[in-house]
Amino acid sequence: MVELARIRWALAVAGLGFLGTVGCAHSVPLEQRVQAEDEKCTLLQALMRQPAPAKAIQKFVAEGKEERAPVVVYVRHPEEATLERFFTGDTQCANESFKVVQENVVDAVVVYLQEVQGGYAYDAQRSSPDRLTMDGRPQGTVRKDGAVWVAGADAI
Repeated sequence: MVELARIRWALAVAGLGFLGTVGCAHSVPLEQRVQAEDEKCTLLQALMRQPAPAKAIQKFVAEGKEERAPVVVYVRHPEEATLERFFTGDTQCANESFKVVQENVVDAVVVYLQEVQGGYAYDAQRSSPDRLTMDGRPQGTVRKDGAVWVAGADAI
């Protein structure tokens, strides 16, 4: 009976070790994750220069609560009725007027992205706990043009 328990324990430990090895083999290398996060930051910085997002940031900073407006970024998946954070880990994405935050804050500029052909539709608005959805039509689109993100010419 004791021998059977030892065998089960040994198999369980070996199985966990195998699962850990397989999991590590499929993880994305750090360099690729950093590059992906940098690309997301480049996209967000281009988007925040668009009229509506820039206005939301300016209003927040003008109130003097913080030197740089906190920005929370979500990707909408309407077919699944879900939101997911755009940045996967802690990010240093910022400029002189905003900083991306990952924690839930009561008052921030919230950016909602939704994938469209070749880019993202977006809605950026000053938000509080009672306004956490993309209302109505997106404010615009951004698309990749070579190495840069540009405002979409078409209306959604």
